[in-house]
Amino acid sequence: ERATHMLLYLCEESWSDDRLAEQVKQVREARLPIVMAHENDTERGGVPFSRFFETTPQELIAAGLYRDLAIACFSGLHRQVSLSLLAKAIGAIQRAQDSVSIRRSLSSMLSRKALTSVEAESSLTEASLPETSASVVAASRV
Repeated sequence: ERATHMLLYLCEESWSDDRLAEQVKQVREARLPIVMAHENDTERGGVPFSRFFETTPQELIAAGLYRDLAIACFSGLHRQVSLSLLAKAIGAIQRAQDSVSIRRSLSSMLSRKALTSVEAESSLTEASLPETSASVVAASRV
């Protein structure tokens, strides 16, 4: 299985470790699309997006990392919409029985500080993550 996307979860702990920047550089060199999830819920580590212009390595900003919009991850009733938009951005197709499972998997994944693997019919698989809170997941197709 080969990764088709990278999911970059942007929260208060993003960019606290140089290894995340190296992973992003490798993914950009491989020309994989990067889907960004911007956490807005402060209880889950959400911060204003402007913070990432202060903490992201300048070479990534200059190379256009933030040229594409990040998908906002809101709390409450809007959480399900946020998760659906993320699932769609990484290639999920809605099927009645799968859509709830995929949203639950993404919700569980984004609610933890460090990401682990996601098991859903959309075939999300874990990328090699450092043992920090750097939040990166690659999506692959079967």
